[in-house]
Formats: sequence, C-alpha cells, structure tokens
Amino acid sequence: MRKLTLISAVLLTGSLVACTTGGGAPAATIQTIELSPASASVQVGKTVTLSATARDAGGQVIPDTAFTWKSSSETVAKVAGGVVTGMGAGTAGITASANGVTSSAATVTVTQAGPQPGGRFDLSLSGDKLPVVTGTSASLTVNIARKDGFTGAVSLGLSGLPAGASGAAVTIPEGQTSVTVTVSAAATAPHSQPTAVTLTGTATGAAPVTKTLTVTVRGPAGSLDTTFGSGGIAVTPVGAGEDVAYAAALQPDGKLIVVGSSVGGATSDDFAVLRYTRDGALDAAFGTGGKALIDFAGKADTARAVAVQPDGKIVVVGGATNAGNEERFGVARLTASGTLDSAFGTGGKVVTAFAGSSADRAAAVLVQPDGSVVVGGQASFGSSASGVDFALARYTPSGTPDAGFGTGGQLTTAMTAGSAADGVHALALQGDKIVAAGGEGDFKVARYSASGVLDAGFGTGGKVSSVFAGNIAAAHALVIDGQNRLVVAGHSQNDTAVVRLTGTGALDSTFGDGGKKVMALSAENWDAATGLAVQADGKVVLGGWLYEGNSSAGNFAVTRLNANGQPDAGFGQGGTTMTPVAPGSKADEARAVVLQPDDRIPAVRIVAAGVRNDSNQDFALTRLWP
Repeated sequence: MRKLTLISAVLLTGSLVACTTGGGAPAATIQTIELSPASASVQVGKTVTLSATARDAGGQVIPDTAFTWKSSSETVAKVAGGVVTGMGAGTAGITASANGVTSSAATVTVTQAGPQPGGRFDLSLSGDKLPVVTGTSASLTVNIARKDGFTGAVSLGLSGLPAGASGAAVTIPEGQTSVTVTVSAAATAPHSQPTAVTLTGTATGAAPVTKTLTVTVRGPAGSLDTTFGSGGIAVTPVGAGEDVAYAAALQPDGKLIVVGSSVGGATSDDFAVLRYTRDGALDAAFGTGGKALIDFAGKADTARAVAVQPDGKIVVVGGATNAGNEERFGVARLTASGTLDSAFGTGGKVVTAFAGSSADRAAAVLVQPDGSVVVGGQASFGSSASGVDFALARYTPSGTPDAGFGTGGQLTTAMTAGSAADGVHALALQGDKIVAAGGEGDFKVARYSASGVLDAGFGTGGKVSSVFAGNIAAAHALVIDGQNRLVVAGHSQNDTAVVRLTGTGALDSTFGDGGKKVMALSAENWDAATGLAVQADGKVVLGGWLYEGNSSAGNFAVTRLNANGQPDAGFGQGGTTMTPVAPGSKADEARAVVLQPDDRIPAVRIVAAGVRNDSNQDFALTRLWP
C-alpha cells in the first residue's frame, strides 16, 4: 500500500513539473514607444532620421517591432520608415505606432536653405496657356534651372486665378528639376475670360522669379459659352420691326459680321449689316452703334451672304428690289468702319439683272485672291424647260462686271431639265475653280473653270444633280476641306443631311454611310442644316434648326460629326446641342455657323447666327465651347 502511494506522488510531481516548465514564453506587451531625438531641424528638401524604441511594463526593450509612422502636416514634412523629408517651412509632429500604442510626438522644424550669396534660379513652363473644364483639373510642368551656386528648394504659388479655380502651392525640392502644377475648377465655377495668372517661385538666398500664364475656365464641348453675350446668347433688335439674319462671317480679329434684313426707319426692308465684338457686344466703331443699313431703291432689300476681304472691306449680297418691283442681284461693299465704299460700283453698290430673267436673287458670295467678287444665286426664266436656274456673276475689284467670266460677267446653268427651282445657296473656291451648291428637290453642285465654263472633269459634264432618293432636299452650305474634298450640308426629306464628295464629284465612301449622312435630330419632326464649317482636325460642324415634338417653332441646333461622318459623342448630347433662344415656344432658327479661333485660350469656339422671334424677329447668336 505504501509503495502504491509513493508511485502516485512521484507521478503527480512529474505532472506539475511538466505544467510549469513546458511550452514557450508569452509575447511581451508594448507599454511605451520612445522617439529619438525628441526634436530635430531639417531644411526643405533635406532629410533627418528618427528612431523608435518599444518597451514593456518593466522598461525592457522589445526588439524587432514594426512601426507605423505619421506626420501631422505632410505639407511641412513627410515621414517613411523614420526618415523625415522637409517639404515646406514650418513645424510638424512625427509619431510612431505599434500594436495600438502611439509615441509622444517628436517636433520637427523645417526651414528654408540658408543664404547662398549670388545664387539664383530661373523657371520655365511646359506651356503658358491652361484651359480648365469645369469640374476637372488641368496641369503643366514647371522646370527649374539653378545658377551661380544655388542648390536649394523653391516654393511655387499661383495668384490671380479666375473665380472658382484653385491651385495648391508646391515645392521643387533640392536636387529635383521639375514639378507639376495643377489648377482645378469647381463644377459650379463660372466660365472666365482668358485670365493672366502669376506663378511665383521663392527661395531663401535667391531673388523671387515670376512667370505669367493664361488660365481660362471653360465648359465641356457643346455647352454654351457664358462669357458670350448674356449667358452665351446675344439678341439684337436692329430696328423697331422685323429683323432677320441670314449669314455671318468672321474677321481676322475675331469680330463677327452678321447680315440680313431690317425695316429700320424706312417703310421697307433694307440690307442690315451688324458687327459684334469677339464676345457678342455690338461694336460701336462700326456704322452707327454697330449697325449699318443699306437701301438700294426704296424697296425691299434683303442681304443673304457676306464675305470679308483681306483688306477688311466687307462685301454683302442679296436681293435688291428695283423701281419696277423686280428683285435683282444686289451687291454692296462697306469699308471696315461700316460706310459704303465709294470705290466700288456706284456709291458702293451694284445691281445686276440676268438677261431673260424675270427675277434674280443673290444668296452666296466669295472673294477671289485677286480681289474679284463672285456672287451666286438664282435667275427665274418662267419656262417648263428651264425654270429657276443657277446664276453666277463676277465683278472686278471696282465692282464692274468681269467680261472674262461667262458672257459679259454672268452665266446661268439649268441643273436639271424641267421647271425645277435650282438656286445657288453657297460658293467655294477649289484651287482656281469655282464650286456652287444649292438646288431644290436634291443636292445640286456645279464646278466651273476660272472663266465660268462648266468643268467636264467634275461629276457629269461639270454637274452633280442626283445625290438623295426622294424629292425633298436642298444644299445650303459648302466647304472645301483640307484634303480638297467638298463637304455639302442641308436637308433630305426634312432631316439634317451632309455629304462629302471627292475632287471629281463622286461620293466619298469613307464618310458617313457611303458618302452621305442623314440624321433625324428631331425624331418626330423636321430639322435641317443651314450652316457648315470644318475644323482643322476634319470634324464637321453643322448649324441649323430643329422642331421639337409636334411644334412648328424651331430651336437653334449645332451638330458635330467626326471626320468619318459619324456623330461626335463627346459634343453636346450624342453630338448635338439644341438651344432654345426665343422665350417659351416661340421660334428661333440658326442660319449660319462660323468657327472663331482664340489663341489666348487656345480654343476654336463655334458661333451660330440666325433669328429669334419674340414680339417680333431679331438677330440672334449663340457661342458654344468646342
């Protein structure tokens, strides 16, 4: 019995020993973290190293501890793995943490580099123009060249930014040669004029350096440019009655010429010529308060096209009614200040009748490099064999008929057999050849030699007369693009239509759908292009109008196509911007579109000109961001 008890005691003792001596020691718990040194100084662009030590409750060091480092102000100092880099003058607190325990902050004071007598630096920008779309940011690179022994960091700041724009200060650290400067515009920021902004670089021991850049807050492509007119729209009552705009042209200085008709102070319509500043205000230096009215014979006169000569003179053409109440080609030339040019025609005006025609109307004009003026329109012969035909006249720079063109300075062309209404709506130069576009029932285009002979190398016998199926179509605008192709815009079956022709008059199969693009901008109603421009990148801009729903009141419509003839989804809504210019459900229609470059931004904005109806009709313009 004693022997068994002894064995049990021995076993129990062994078990207790096993329980108290077996297994690993428990992990030490961090009680405190100490930083060394507790304070330090460092220059901008330089580094200083802090060390962290973790201790347990007994004060023993806990080795191999992984710390997380943090700076209270990263614009003053940044820290990684205990290495602190000076970013800008000031004071920052640096802490280290591990397992839920954080050290007391070590104070790091950052100073600019000490004086460097005679040292200097210069700055250069990757660009001096910075457009910023609302709700986004834009950046440029600032490069530094350190000279005469200067090696320090440079702080950069922006001043004079447009309202709603901001740019954070940045530092080019010692040893670094460039930095990115970013400007942001709030989504609600107002659009701005190109604004001169000052970038200033400062450093200890060197004189400050300033550079100027132009910052513009702009809208997305296809949005109204609210720096134009009033909220992107300019409306002008020319007289007390009905004022209708038909065409527009751009001067090299960015000013806009818009022409049409106005009753003015007389009892019948006159040519109305208005000039606007770049940003949509009437130009007081032109005519009378920005307006010039031209009367031919005391009857109804309507300007339908305009061209600006290289010398700044302005050629305006349209229909002028003579004393016998017959409408004829009316051509007037104004000086750059808006007065009739006495060196042209008779007192600045010319009226032309086509032989055998009962009525003539001019609707297009171009100025050739030698100063000759070519006018296109229609002549009415009132016969089932001919009807209304293309009519062209050319004048010398002094306004006399050019005997070297057609017959006695004029020609007519029946584009199709029968009594079709074939009027010229647009003209363009293709090398030394003259291209005319227009027609009713279909797009019709003719090309003439410099002397006015149909060019047999174009289309069929110089003419293209069958483009669209159906019997409702017309070409209203024409541009020769950078590859010598013809872009023609108008409508087909009451939908917006554009075609591109090769130099020989064939459909360009690389454009749209087999050379043509027809778009129902208004799914339930009518729409048409009446203006056209081609951007430097080949994109096609169409200006016109659309009726919404069951309404017969139009709205301005601007559509942009890619160079391949498909809608540009990055412009407006699916490629189109529709702008109601008239109040309520009243009508407004764009009749012309021009591209307005502004190298200060840089941007080439889109101006549409036409008519707005309220108590009566007035000239109206809108401007969109490209």
